[in-house]
Amino acid sequence: MNKNTDMKTPMARSRKGGLAAFLGQRKFRYGTLALVMTAVIIAIVIILNVAVGAIEKSRALTIDFTAMNVTDFDQVTYDVVDTVTDDVYIYSVYQTTTTGSLRVQIDSVLEKYSSLNGHIHIGNIDPISEPTRISKFSSDSSLSEGSVIVTNADETRYKVLNRSDFYGQSSAYNMSFTYFRLESSITTALIYVTSSDTPHVYFLTGHGELDQAENFNFLTQSLQSRNYDVTTLNLIDSEAELKQGDTLIIANPQKDLTDDEYATLSQWLSAGGRMLVSMAYNTDTSVLPHFTSLLDYYQLSFGEGVLYEDQNATSNYWNGDVMNLIPVPDAEHDITKDLGTSVLISPYTRPINNVDIPESGTLYTKLLTTTNKAVVVDQDNNRSDPGTQTIALAMLDADASDSDKDVRIVLLGSHYMMADTMLVYYSDDLSFVLNAVDWLANSDLSVDFSPKYINNADYVLSSPDSTTANVLSVFVIVVMPLLIGVAGFLVWNKRRHL
Repeated sequence: MNKNTDMKTPMARSRKGGLAAFLGQRKFRYGTLALVMTAVIIAIVIILNVAVGAIEKSRALTIDFTAMNVTDFDQVTYDVVDTVTDDVYIYSVYQTTTTGSLRVQIDSVLEKYSSLNGHIHIGNIDPISEPTRISKFSSDSSLSEGSVIVTNADETRYKVLNRSDFYGQSSAYNMSFTYFRLESSITTALIYVTSSDTPHVYFLTGHGELDQAENFNFLTQSLQSRNYDVTTLNLIDSEAELKQGDTLIIANPQKDLTDDEYATLSQWLSAGGRMLVSMAYNTDTSVLPHFTSLLDYYQLSFGEGVLYEDQNATSNYWNGDVMNLIPVPDAEHDITKDLGTSVLISPYTRPINNVDIPESGTLYTKLLTTTNKAVVVDQDNNRSDPGTQTIALAMLDADASDSDKDVRIVLLGSHYMMADTMLVYYSDDLSFVLNAVDWLANSDLSVDFSPKYINNADYVLSSPDSTTANVLSVFVIVVMPLLIGVAGFLVWNKRRHL
């Protein structure tokens, strides 16, 4: 028995010694360490990926690399989303089988809204399998794919955003401008569905005024994006009726009001009407007695002639033309107090007469003025004495008991400040006019977005197309792992000889 034991012992010792020797080899120690480190790194990467994904989804922490910064929200969106306390639903409209770049882009935007507030819920409505749901929001059951629906919980107040609402376009001087507005459309829709009032803005027609569709696309689209209902109004044959708090824009009329129209506007104004009036420098106001009387009742009037800035005041006119005035904004009025560093340009401006002895309780504010060396030149080329001239004026006849009954009027000496011209692109005139409408309407339902202008060459959806997506997928799923595998093999092959 001892002999057998003695015979087995060397074999056992040989196996034990061989295993110990193998485990003690440098290449095994290096290999084991590399294996452990690889496993640890893989585990860390997986944990980080899961954690970052959860944080990204719950906190909307994303880095936007798209050309138009689709998820790089404006601060006003965060402010609006914070105020949402009732359940709101945002639906995309897509067939279940649709998987395009547009859907990816829209979904990423909607997911960010949902992550910012638990009361904002998102989903999708399939227009093919759920036509009844579509019909609740549109009389056209074939609502196009890519649309977005924003609604309150009981679906009594909603907005349907078509793909055309994601972009705005206008043109001036044979140039076309495009700006991205998906975020602003959704944010203003949130305000709309969570409120009960919609302010109305009308462009007066029937007297040779500048046509809204031809001259005020930028202004109209901006007002709509700020939650205003914008349309035209003909006082004689329109079904619409001016109500207290509505805003009426009168842009350079050429024919006078009828007696009935004058009576309608006078009564409406005195009951809490709001009005923005611009008059071109070459318009003959002598043929507009009713328009003149409407303003004169509130001690308002336009002067005659056109304004020229002092040629030495080079910082107060634009592009070398003393008729392109760069006005001085009032520092305190709600319309202009935030425009101190803005560039405002008022071309071919008609002067506005000052109110020397205002009536008690009525406040007049010179919103925009020239330098003290500007002059007025009349049609006979007569020049006035140099002096400060008024370019825009605001009047407030406040009702002490009810602000809804306030009478508010803004006079603007140049309609170019709100028309579709190059100035919309080169100046902050549009912001001034939008501020003026906000003040007139006394509305807290509008929000101010800086338009994201883009080059027409870049007027494309920035998510990758299917070809690009496939290439990226192959690179990430096949090429990168293969490169890592080859690099690992080379390192292993080098270390196995150590």
